[in-house]
Amino acid sequence: MTEVMIDLETLSTNSDAAIISIGAVKFNPRGDIGVLEDETAVGDIPYRHFYQNIDMYSLTEASFHISGQTLKWWFSQSPEARESLSADQVDIGTALSRFYLWFGEESLPTWGNGAGFDNVVLRNAFQKLGGQSPFRFTHDRCFRTMKALFPDVNYVTPVLAHNALSDAEAQAVHLQKLFNRINTKG
Repeated sequence: MTEVMIDLETLSTNSDAAIISIGAVKFNPRGDIGVLEDETAVGDIPYRHFYQNIDMYSLTEASFHISGQTLKWWFSQSPEARESLSADQVDIGTALSRFYLWFGEESLPTWGNGAGFDNVVLRNAFQKLGGQSPFRFTHDRCFRTMKALFPDVNYVTPVLAHNALSDAEAQAVHLQKLFNRINTKG
């Protein structure tokens, strides 16, 4: 069963936050541990992974929320994480169009790290720009809740913390470990 794990990097914790990076991965949470490798591509977009940085100017034009506190937090993050945000930036509309194309026509169960954050912020961005989210709210899943149910399962550390794709991949693998734990407790 294919599901999606989303991770966003933002400039606010509000539901209308300025999204500066979208990372997502399609995976089978009940399958073998590990994120599936790219199998094919749609144009320039890999099938299993999605990663897009967003130009901040386009976010201010569309009046997305930016928090001084979150900006301050970003300045305390690793140089590698901050630098990863500057590569291959596009405007928010292009990023959302690419994500929609990558996601596909079928609404899939979609995981975010927090019941009220990643999925909500992304859906709100689509709505703000007059578009339709590719996943229905009935398919929202909360990774943070699952993680809290099994605190003894070691957290999977991302290769680069606060890089949206690296975080999404680590969260997907961690979720697979959680489902594996549930299945072994039977």
